[in-house]
Amino acid sequence: MNNKSLITAALLALGFLSQTQAANTIYLTGSSAFRGNCFTVLSTATGVGGMFDATPDIATRGNATPSKAGQMLFHGNISGVEYYVSCYWSGSEAGIASVAGNSIDNSPFGVLPGTPGNSAFLKTDGTVAYTQVSSGATAGEKDPASLNGDLAMADTSKDVSLSSTFSVFDFGKVGIAPFTWVKCVQSSPLPALTAMDNITHAQIRVLLGFQQPAAFFTGNSAHANTTVYPIGRNKGSGTRVNALADSSYGITKPVQQFSINGIPFTGVGNANSLAVADNNGYESGGDVSKALRVDGTQSSTVDGNTGYITVGYLGIGDATASADAPNNLLAMTTSSWLKLNGVAESDGAIEEGQYSMWGNEHLYGPNGISGYKLAFGNSLKTKIGAVLGGGTPSANSSGIKLSFMHAEKATDVAVPTRL
Repeated sequence: MNNKSLITAALLALGFLSQTQAANTIYLTGSSAFRGNCFTVLSTATGVGGMFDATPDIATRGNATPSKAGQMLFHGNISGVEYYVSCYWSGSEAGIASVAGNSIDNSPFGVLPGTPGNSAFLKTDGTVAYTQVSSGATAGEKDPASLNGDLAMADTSKDVSLSSTFSVFDFGKVGIAPFTWVKCVQSSPLPALTAMDNITHAQIRVLLGFQQPAAFFTGNSAHANTTVYPIGRNKGSGTRVNALADSSYGITKPVQQFSINGIPFTGVGNANSLAVADNNGYESGGDVSKALRVDGTQSSTVDGNTGYITVGYLGIGDATASADAPNNLLAMTTSSWLKLNGVAESDGAIEEGQYSMWGNEHLYGPNGISGYKLAFGNSLKTKIGAVLGGGTPSANSSGIKLSFMHAEKATDVAVPTRL
């Protein structure tokens, strides 16, 4: 065997070449709260900490801001080998289920989005246009719904997931995923909305069971005729798992949540469309953010009262957003973030153990993952960990490096303790 044949055989064994020289494909799924951090690494070249040899071709669907899109596709070379990386950010729980091969029944709403049989990855055959589109992918742009993920980002460990009995490969902790409770945005804020600046674990446990008068949160009887409704995620969400675990509500206990403009959120925001979602919710944090930004909730008539308030839980990347006038969505800033038990979210509050609503971000793959997919996962974990924030107490990073943490959670449901 000549030297060229020996080199080719070695590359084949490592998984960097295939017999047909076809492009390597990676299907990445999971945490919508961490998708912005993944976008940072996947959209840039190795020279600036990215995955690709040069800036890749990029297609995004589902949000006008590419880093907040629900579906992403990256195409380029990695170490001289052609790669397609297709991302579908359906939530951490759904992501773990995807790599585990666990199709989850979300009855009466069908198979949980993002789990086997209901995935929505962009095609990796070169037919998807490299454009950034605010609406979701068309049917012709999607790969078969039966595809499972190769890698999944998760805001909590497999131990507390709906796939806890399935075997998966754990690449380990990537960083810290922070979350915050957020109140809705109104162009002419109701007095109760202005007064509401804090939420407690005890209040959360009550609210997730049934809507409550604003006076329950403000302590002002004048706000008794304004009702607060929770907006949230479906059970495929790691953000939901963190919210339920942190508040001690119970991860698997059913909630009563609401939607605005339906699930998924489509078209122009209509404040009159508030509806009970029961134990269901939105597939992504981007849709929760949109629902919380629909203008007109201060003047709509609901349950016989004029004006209402919605609150929800979000990853930091979705807790700020620009106005979208054509779709009747207002801008969201940190002024809408609620303190939790009197403590405002910040990198410093998380790092020092004052603020509890955060999770350990993991990267998972199927049991037996090998070859170029294993190598890609190891590289992705390292590179994402390197671009995370932290170390600036007043900052609100969408992910915090493990090296900055002076507090830890012994389990997914534990309170923070000092290292």
